[in-house]
This record gives sequence, structure tokens and C-alpha cells, in this order.
Amino acid sequence: MKVRYLLACLFVVKHVIPQNAQEINGDILARELNKVADSVGWSFLQNEYNKLRYQETKPDGEKLVKEIAEKIAGRMKEVDNALTKLKEAVEGDQLSSANVPQDCCVDGEYQENVRFRTHVSEETFCYIRPSYVSGDDIKFPTTKVLDAMKANLNVKHLQFQYIGLKTGLFINYPSTRLRDCDSYDPRFRPYFVSSTATIPRDVVVVLEIFASMRGDKLFEAKHAALTVMETLGVKDRFGLVVFNDEASTLGGCYGNQVVPVTSTTKKSFRDFLNSQQAQKGADYDVALRKAFALLKGNSSVEAKDRDQILLFVSDGRDNSGTEGNPLEVIRDENEAINNNVVINTYGIGTGINSNEKQLLRNMAEQTLNNNSYGHVKRGQYEFITDLKTSSLRKVMGTYYKYDSVPISPSPTYTQPYKDFFTNESVITGCLPFALNGGFHGVVCADILISKLVAEILYLKHGEFIYAFIIDGEGRTLVHPLLPDPRDVIAQEQDINNINNFETSGDVSEVIDSMKKKPMQSSLISYEPLGACDFVKSKLRIYLYRGSKGQKPLDTDILETRGQKYLDGDSKRTMKAVFYWAPIVASGSNFSLCIVMEKDNTVSDIENFNHPISGDFVYHRWDLNRWPAPFCRHFSRYATQAKTTVKLTPDAFKEASLYTGVKETGVRVKQLKDYISGDITTNPGLKTSAIKSIRLTYPMEKLWMTTSKEEAPYLVWRYVMTEDGVQRQYPGVRLTDDYDHKLRPWYHRTIAQKTINVVSAPYEDSWGSGKIISLTRSILKGGTNTGGKVEAVIGTDFSIYFFNQMLEDIYPICADRTRYSCILIDNSGFLVMHPYYIETTSPIEGQIHITYLEGRISRSLIDKGIMYKQPCRDTGNKKEQFTYRVKLKGSDLGGIIDSKDEYELRPVSSSNVFLILKKRRSNDEDKCCDSENYVSPSSIPCGTEKCSCLCYKELSFNECRNEYNITKGFVPCSSQLPTLRSVSTPEEDKTRNLPTCFPTDCACRKTERDCFRTSGCSWCKSDKNGNLVNGFCDLKEICPSQQCLKDVCIRKRCGPPECKNPPCDDVSNVVIYASASGGAVVVVILIIIVVCIIRKKKDGHDDTYLDATHEVTIFSKPTSDCIDYNTVPNCYTSTLSVTSEESVNSNAS
Repeated sequence: MKVRYLLACLFVVKHVIPQNAQEINGDILARELNKVADSVGWSFLQNEYNKLRYQETKPDGEKLVKEIAEKIAGRMKEVDNALTKLKEAVEGDQLSSANVPQDCCVDGEYQENVRFRTHVSEETFCYIRPSYVSGDDIKFPTTKVLDAMKANLNVKHLQFQYIGLKTGLFINYPSTRLRDCDSYDPRFRPYFVSSTATIPRDVVVVLEIFASMRGDKLFEAKHAALTVMETLGVKDRFGLVVFNDEASTLGGCYGNQVVPVTSTTKKSFRDFLNSQQAQKGADYDVALRKAFALLKGNSSVEAKDRDQILLFVSDGRDNSGTEGNPLEVIRDENEAINNNVVINTYGIGTGINSNEKQLLRNMAEQTLNNNSYGHVKRGQYEFITDLKTSSLRKVMGTYYKYDSVPISPSPTYTQPYKDFFTNESVITGCLPFALNGGFHGVVCADILISKLVAEILYLKHGEFIYAFIIDGEGRTLVHPLLPDPRDVIAQEQDINNINNFETSGDVSEVIDSMKKKPMQSSLISYEPLGACDFVKSKLRIYLYRGSKGQKPLDTDILETRGQKYLDGDSKRTMKAVFYWAPIVASGSNFSLCIVMEKDNTVSDIENFNHPISGDFVYHRWDLNRWPAPFCRHFSRYATQAKTTVKLTPDAFKEASLYTGVKETGVRVKQLKDYISGDITTNPGLKTSAIKSIRLTYPMEKLWMTTSKEEAPYLVWRYVMTEDGVQRQYPGVRLTDDYDHKLRPWYHRTIAQKTINVVSAPYEDSWGSGKIISLTRSILKGGTNTGGKVEAVIGTDFSIYFFNQMLEDIYPICADRTRYSCILIDNSGFLVMHPYYIETTSPIEGQIHITYLEGRISRSLIDKGIMYKQPCRDTGNKKEQFTYRVKLKGSDLGGIIDSKDEYELRPVSSSNVFLILKKRRSNDEDKCCDSENYVSPSSIPCGTEKCSCLCYKELSFNECRNEYNITKGFVPCSSQLPTLRSVSTPEEDKTRNLPTCFPTDCACRKTERDCFRTSGCSWCKSDKNGNLVNGFCDLKEICPSQQCLKDVCIRKRCGPPECKNPPCDDVSNVVIYASASGGAVVVVILIIIVVCIIRKKKDGHDDTYLDATHEVTIFSKPTSDCIDYNTVPNCYTSTLSVTSEESVNSNAS
């Protein structure tokens, strides 16, 4: 009888248990995730918001666009006034000082400056003089100019100010250490050149590469040609011809037209020029014909209102032959286009004879051309015999005439570019100035775009609203699909035409109305009469300004789901109203458009909570006093007594005044006193932000009591609101520019606002190791899908705690030799995988399932459950692919794939799916051969159906800077910005402080108990990776279950922090089945297992909040032992069925 019972039990173990265990139910994990969310206070806080009454108002779009346009215009007027005052100071000063100021190329007495993001001195300016510019008789500005620059610091959106002289001298304020001093010449910079021209330019450089040009001559000529290209602005175009016996240009579209100057075209020209070698003869005729062909290649309408300039470089050896005549070619070609082309010639080297010099001179003067075909524009000719003492780069780089430069009363503005010091996007505004009756240089200032258009970046008038700015040519200054101007790692964007971003059907009517409308204006110009005499004349030019209006349209709204290249976007069609208005300021041809959901409403909380003592402890421990007790929470200095609050610019009425500004103790005290009711003068806070401070304050008590007691495994607890309020526990200091609304986790949560959002694991930057975040939105009106997001609440916990949770609620997950339990999110990224548990290497980023699980990935793709989602990465000219995971139709409850031996179940009310996979002997199959953390933007797609996240090249016309095909593509959203964040060192403050969590790690005998507290980790291997008997220690000792110190042994059981007497170490007692008594032990184990399975089938134990058990069967501890904050003192002998095989599998 006993034998038959034993055989029956063995049959159950082998067949019944695995079959039942495979029927995993995602709802079990869903309940545990809900418990975690509630342990951090989601239900509590949502209920608090449910009690609120709201007043709904419909925003006035027409009024709003006018107000914001006027604010931006006001800042541009401040720039204009600052430049005008600086210009007047320079013209009045006449640069009369012989005192040499600080050299920008030499270290000075500089102090760190938050505004300029570098070390500067605001007490002086500095100068740069290129090596080829003579230092004789140079005069510098006096203190009058310095005083004007200092006064301009009151304009908060201004950065560096500078003066560029036509002599090549450069003055910079405030003084700082600059680079490239020998070669930096302001005359070659777009800001300088754009101030000297009233219309765009087409420039073609014709460069001889005859054999005699070898060596220094060719090197200097190439350098000079590239310098000319670098002077050109966004409105200008460029062409390049190299010639010997034949004339050559870049291939493709470059061969028959001049092209816009973009980063792409500049690279192409640079590569082409660097590949050229001097050889053969020189034929002027063929070179000139090719150059004119480039200038004629663009339409006559385009060329009509443009300067056309040809720069011809040679060492004088024309081999055109007896039948050729360069002057006749110039006459025939130029007269055909009304003599519109100016020709400058440059002869270099000592081998040029008098006849060759005369030919180059006649070419510049176009001596055979007839004025009856149009006024002949005489060019310049220059001869440089010694390239060591004279600079061809300087001569060619200043090809424009200074003596006819108009002295504009309105500033010119460059296109956005990256500032060297802040790495943020800036534009430069410049005004030309005159000395001694003629143009002498420009005064300029850099403007931070993030401050200029701050209202757009912090726009909050409902969830579905955005804004953009374009200039009169349709170039985009700011748009949600362009890189954020605050982003310090984004590249400069050449592809900025608004048609790339606004693609809805009738939006062209809006864009056309926003574009330029001519308005007549006058400029003062100085025309030369003689050697030193000038006469003023007026030039009539046109400024451009758009119209205002509004139009209802159906438009597509893109919302980022997290990270651009990983999560992609979600798209929906919205009934919207477009409101637009011009930004009216001197030198501005910008227009603003605000896109607002039709019938959009703004909600304002009616009932206002009165001040509560202690509801606002600012996060800056250096600027206000924190209450004790203080502690060390991993690497952070913290207080256990309070939550701390940080405010982002969203919390203030004028966000631009609170970005990049150094906080002071006085400012923090003003905030505290106003919030507490001690003063009535508002320091600039929004009323809604104050309400958010009040509404989130009750979380402090919950986190310090119930949450701390029931869920000590939580690492951080935080709530962050749409109004810019950040509250966290334990109270710590955040980086000064941390903004949750710019973080992927926040966007991932609000994009899935009615569910728990679980993140892929990552390394906590504050020292708590590998963690996972769970976040959830707090909605106005509860959990309905239409509710607007008020805040996001979240918490972090150890990946090892989460792994044990899975093994406890799904016992089959503990059978690691036969099964793998995997968790993926709805973008296909791994949330839980054996790789994360087995590796001791840091997690450097998210890992997609295609990188580690090819078998499952192919199956999911074949079934249509996982599929690619494309978008056009506009700036990079790529079609980028991300993945989506979605169950449909009859598969909503999950799937079982017997062929590939896995099952997938949805985890309800969350963004994750649970996969149970049967392991195979050779299970290294994967779809993607790239390294785990390579950016998808650098992985080209192959032909395989299952592949990495990847891209495909798109057909793009470099020469017109536009896509060949525009229909059928949805643009990608921009990458969330990376701010220039600086952390304050806290090592001195945390030294010798106690930890914020219980320090009884050494008294926790099992992994189950070890991971009950956030500060403990189960050590499995020593520093060299050798296995050790597992023991519990501080996470800083074993952050990834591997000791960091040379000594890796268990501490003595019962250290002083243990509340109970030492207990015998019984955690490693193993009962082996001997030859005589093994059968009895096996029967006992089988009975226990069957009981557990039956219990699981009868109903789930909802008391689970503990960390989970291993593949080990424990005798059940008494109820008073299940307490996270007390030392486990009632362990019984442990029966372990952990084999050597499973141990080795664990550590692999």
C-alpha cells in the first residue's frame, strides 16, 4: 500500500504539478502590484483628489496667443535696447583706449557662474586677436563700454556679449578662458556676415588644382575655401568647383546648382575638397563655365533677389589654349543673367607673371562686359606671394565690401545653434556700428532660447495643447517635434521647415498666413566718395511680419510614451483650433501659433487648504534647516523626520525667471514664509502649486507610518505634480535642475494614465543598486480615461525583491533549472529576466526581448502580438522602428504556445505581460546580434522579420534640404531633453551617520528576510565571483549580490543592533536522502508540496506583502515573525531541496 501511495505521489510530482503550474494567472501579479501602489499611497491620494471640487473654464486661445506673443516680443525688445545701448557706447567711445585688457587665451581670476555655466569675471572683458592680424595701433574699448555691458546683465535672457571688428579683433564680456585663439576671427562667423548683408548670397568658389599648386598653396587654398563656406548663413547657398584640365564638382544634385549650407552639405563639401590632389594642367574656360552653370542651376526667380559671387583662386597658369579666352566666357555667361555675378580673383605664389596677374585683374573687373545687359559689378583682385606672412583665409573670408555695409537700426538674428558653455540652444542678435563715417564692426549678444520662449516650454492650459514659432521663411524656431532648446546633448537641427512637423491637411493655410508680409523700412548706408570721405544715403528694404488669425482643424497629436528610440509615440487625431499672431519687435519676423483642443477646459481647484505648519520643507539642506533625525539613505544625506519639497519652473508664474538662476537662502525663506502664511507678498508662485503642496502633504504621515511599517522594501517614495511640486521621502536634496516632466518615467506614466506602470530595471544613481519603479497617475475625477493628470505617485524597489515576489506567488518560477519567468512591458522591454538576477554587471539601459529571447520574439511577431511601429526621425533622415505588444480578439486572456513551449499572460491594470518559458539545453537564441545597450538609432534594419530596434534610411534631397517623399510618414517626437545637471557632493555630511533603514541585515538568515528591507542584499559571491555561503549584509557591501570588499563572510549572528539574543545558524542545514531513509524524506516532501499546490488552487493568500521564498520549503514561522522591522528570532530548522545544480544555475 505504501509503495502504491509513493508511486502515486511521484506521478503527481512528475505530471500533475507542472501541468497545473503552467496555467499562470496574470491577475495574481496584478493584485500584488496594486498592493505595492497602495503601500506608497496611490488609493489614499486619489481619494483625496476625488473629494475636490473644480471650477471649469474655457481658455481664450486668441487672448492667450496674443499674451505670449507680446511677452516674447517684450524680451526681444529688451535685446534690441541692450544692443542699441552697447552700440551707442562703442560709437561714443570710438575705441580710444590703449590699455590692453585681459587676454581671453590666458587664465585669469575667474569665478564659477551659474548663469554662464563656466568661470567668468563680470568686472572686465577680454580680447582675441588672430595670429595673422597685426597688433600695431590696435585700440580697445574704455570703461564706458564696459559699463554698458554690465548694465545689460539686467536682461536675464542675455548670455555673453561681444564686439567683432572689421580688423579681426574680438572683445568678449564677461571675460573668460576661450579656445582656438590663434584662428578665431569674428569676420568669418555667420553672426558677423549676416549683419553685413541685406539679401541672401549665392557663393561659388573655383579652386585650381594644377600640379603647380601642390604643397602649402593647395593646403591654404582648401582652408580658405572652407572658411568662405563657414561664413554663410542659413539663407545663403554655396557651390564648389575644382579644376585642372577638367572642372569637377560633387556628384549628384551638387553638380548643377548651388545648395543650402547645412551640416550635411558642409560635410560633403569638406570630404570632397580633402580628397583632391594637385595634378595636370589648368583650363580657366572650363572652370568658369562650370561655375556659372551652378549659379544658373537654380531658378531665375530664386536668383533674382540674391547676391551672386564667384571667388576664383589660381597660381596663374592658364592653359585654356589659343582658342580660349576666360574674359569672353565671363562676358557671355554673365550677360545672359544681367551681369548679376560679382567675381573676385585671388592669385597665389611667386610664379605668377605680369600677364597672368593682368588676366586675373581683368577677370575681376569683367573688362569685356557691357553695361547694356545690366550694371557690371566690379569685383576685387588680390595677389598673395608669401603664404607664410599673408593669410589667404583672411583675404577670401572677407570677400564682402565693408564700405557699402548698411548700418541697420534693427538687429539681425542667427538661426539656433549650440552654445559652447551651456550646450543649450541660443540665437545671436547683432547690430552693425560705424566709426569715422563707415562700417566698423558689430555688437552682439547671445540669447538663451529656453528663456526667450519660456511660456511655450512650460505651457499648461489643459493636457492637449502645444505651441510653435516659425520665421517668415517657414523655418521653425521651436516645436514639440524639434529638440528641446534646453537639451545639452541634442545636435543642431538643419531640417527645420515647418512642413516637416505640421502635416495635417489644411494647416498650409495657417502656415502661409504666419509667413512674411512685406513692410517697408529704411536703412542708413555709407557710400565712399574718396579715400577718407563718406556720404550717407538711405537704402529702402523690406521687413516681414505675419498675420494673425484662428482656424479649426483636425490634427494628429503625437505623445511620447517614454524614450524616443525605445518606447516611441502614441498618436491620436484631435479636433483642434489653431491660433496665431506675429511677434512684433525690431528685427523679428517670427510668428507664434498655439494649437488647442476644441472645447478644451482648464480645471481649477475650488476649495483651498489653509496653511499647515511644516507642510513645506525645502529640499536644499544648505539653504534652510532640516528637522532631525538625520540619516544616510544609501549615498544621500537625508532626514527621517520630514518629506522634502522641490519646486520646478512650472510652479512659478514667470518660469523664465527661475531657470538657470542660483538659489539663495533669502529666496527660500520668502517661499517658506509665504506658503506658511507669515507674509502676504507672493514671491511668484502659482496658486495651483501652493494647493499641490497642501494636497500632497498628508502623504508624509502615511509614508512615515503605515507605508514604512508595511512596505519597508520600498527604496524611495515620491509624488510629483503637474504644477511643478516634487515631494519625496526620505527627505533628500535633488539636483537643482531636476524636472520630472522632462523624464521618461513621467511621460510613460501619463501616456498610460489609468494603470500601474512598471519600469525596466536600472541602476539607482543614489546607490541603492538595481531597482524597478512602479508609478501611477493621480487623475482629476478618479480613474476614468478622460480624467486629466494632476500628479504621478511612485516608488522604487529592488529587482531582487521583485524576483522573489514572482517566485513566491508563482512557485514554478522558482524551478530555475526547467523554467524561466519573464516579464516584459508593452514595448517589449524586459522588466524581469534571469539575466538581471544572474549578472553582477551594472545595468546600463533597457534590454529588449529580441536581444535575449529570439524564440519567443519570433513567435510573438508571427502571431501579430508584437509588431513594429515606424516614425520618421526627421533630423536624422531615418525611419525609426519601435515595438508594441498587444493582445487582440480571442487572445485577450493570453496565449499558450506548445511548439515554442511558453505561455504569455496579461497582467491586468498594468503595462506588463508575464511569460513562462520552458528552458531548453541550448537556449541562447536571439533575434538581435547587437550589444544590449547600443542605441537603436545606430542599428540599421536587416531583412529579418524579427530584428533589433532599428532604422531604415529615408530618401532625402541634400541639395534642397527636404525629403523626396513626405506623405505616409508620421514624424517621431523629439527626445526628452537632458539638462546640464550638477550634483552637490554629500560624502562629508553622510560620514558616520546611521542608515535610514533598519541595520539588522546580519540577523536576517534567508533571502526572504534579507529583501524585506530596502537596505539589505543577499551576498552570493566574493569580489572575484567565487560562490560563498549566502548571507545578508548592507546593500552597499553587496549591491548586486556580489561583495565589493576583499573579505566576504557572514557577520557574527547577533550583532549589537539585533534586538534578540543570538540564534544558532541553521540556515544551511540540509537533509539528504540516504540509502536507508531517503524514501521517507521524499514522501514527506511530496506531501508538503501537494498541500501547497492544493492551497494555491483553493485560493490565493492575499496577506502577501512579504519578500518571497526560494526553491526552499520552510516550516511556517509564527505570525509575530512576519514583521519587516523586527529581527527574525524564531527560525526553525530549514529543509532545503536546493541541489548543487540549482545553485550553479543561480550563479551562472
